[in-house]
Amino acid sequence: MKRYLLLIAMVLTLGTVQAQLFKKKNNINVTEAQYHLGAVPVVNGKVTFEEVIKAEGLSAGEIETRVNEWITRRFTKPTVIKSMRFDSELPNTAIVKSEEYIVFRNTFFVLNRARIYYYLTITAVDGQCTFNMSRITYWYDDEDEKGGIKMKAEDWITDDMAFNKKGKLKKFEGKFRRKTIELKEQLIKELSNELETEKR
Repeated sequence: MKRYLLLIAMVLTLGTVQAQLFKKKNNINVTEAQYHLGAVPVVNGKVTFEEVIKAEGLSAGEIETRVNEWITRRFTKPTVIKSMRFDSELPNTAIVKSEEYIVFRNTFFVLNRARIYYYLTITAVDGQCTFNMSRITYWYDDEDEKGGIKMKAEDWITDDMAFNKKGKLKKFEGKFRRKTIELKEQLIKELSNELETEKR
């Protein structure tokens, strides 16, 4: 009996260590509180993450140049499955649609992941840019013979959909919410690093 308990404890510890290593490796700084109520904004009925990123000392044109360079590097294989750039009528604005994987579990025996699709719009003005991530959808078990499940973020990761009556994150919806927030934070961190004036 003690051996079984010890084995269970080891497995749980290993899982926690793997999760922490993943976050450390990818420089993701997301606390558990950031997954909870209010962490997924809904604007005009759509899940929309928006944040202003400072770039002091850079003009709108300089920011746009750096943004485009970052997009060219970031949204290519193997990081993404497929991406598409769009022209914008707004000045100093970059738009990209990305299709990539969010991985829930990756071990020798199990690979549990889903495809995430989203639009990223970055608009620059002197000294800062606005990061906007929206139109988020998922395709879970895309290799399933029946075609898997396709879901909109609005029906899956919002406060109304992702929490049970006790205010706890649901297991299935919760893992999509967590990974989406982590991806958003990772993109913002990468873009912020790109806009550091000391780089050039």
